[in-house]
Amino acid sequence: AAVGDRPLGQQAGQIIGISRWAQSTNGAPVAIAAFGPRTSLIALVASSLEPRAIASLELHDSFGSLKEIIEQDWTVNQAPEMFCFGLLDAVDIRHLTALTSPRPVTFNHASARLQKELSGLQPLFDGRGGKLELKP
Repeated sequence: AAVGDRPLGQQAGQIIGISRWAQSTNGAPVAIAAFGPRTSLIALVASSLEPRAIASLELHDSFGSLKEIIEQDWTVNQAPEMFCFGLLDAVDIRHLTALTSPRPVTFNHASARLQKELSGLQPLFDGRGGKLELKP
């Protein structure tokens, strides 16, 4: 259904396009809220690629690592965007979050895994004047 493109890239591109349109219409970057591990990943990828039109992220129930897809035995039929060949070799949730800095990122319902994986990122956000929140 993605016509040869990666579904994750298509969906992140759609968020970027809408964010750019909203910024041009309203004159200000947008805040994005995403719910669940799938849309949280899409929003995180979009934010890491678009520093101007996306002002902040609020993610609910995000995975702590892309490895959880494998650990939980998900299939491509369940979540096609999570199966982006080579993504885990290049980056993980931690890296995508760091790329979003210094813009504020809030993780709601942050699992112990997420808190562990993102430990040590707070100084990066603080040093750049950003804010990283991990709310249980």
